[in-house]
Amino acid sequence: MAFTRAVGIGLLGWTALLATAVGAAAPVQTGSDPAVSARIFTERVERYARLRARLEEPLPSFDTRRDAWSLLLTRRYLASAIRTARARAAQDHIFAPPVDGFFREAVARAIHHVDIEGLADGGGEGVVDLVVNEPVPDWALQDVPQPLLEQLLPVPTAISYRIVGGALVLWDDHAEIVIDALPDAFVMR
Repeated sequence: MAFTRAVGIGLLGWTALLATAVGAAAPVQTGSDPAVSARIFTERVERYARLRARLEEPLPSFDTRRDAWSLLLTRRYLASAIRTARARAAQDHIFAPPVDGFFREAVARAIHHVDIEGLADGGGEGVVDLVVNEPVPDWALQDVPQPLLEQLLPVPTAISYRIVGGALVLWDDHAEIVIDALPDAFVMR
């Protein structure tokens, strides 16, 4: 309930911010209403969060004070249960149109605040294949810079945004898997 209220408040601020941004510089056009795109994204993410909560309910808590082995087993079990429940989920399940355009616009607006060198190519560490419901090596995960994070919609607890090899990734912090990815999010079109 609190998340829904926060999203509602965030949407009002987001709409005002978007109106200001449109007046300042013409963003890439998606042909879709930003409020509609935000609502679609929020519904999709909340649907995932409800699924994960249901699968996580019988498991021990993700308290970091637990021993590392027990925590790892819990994460692996949860990831496996999510893979089974989302067997048909593919890339663009959440970032499908019009949501993809909405996020590309947010990235484009934020780029002038952020030194994006290294974001578009993942820092040059190596190539990572992003697969929905699968993990990503720790070395490939980059935090989203704060100016960009401020442009993105809020997400439920234990879900975060990450950057992997130039893609904007929706990341499950408990299962440590990719929920969805927006490839080439930092490539100017």
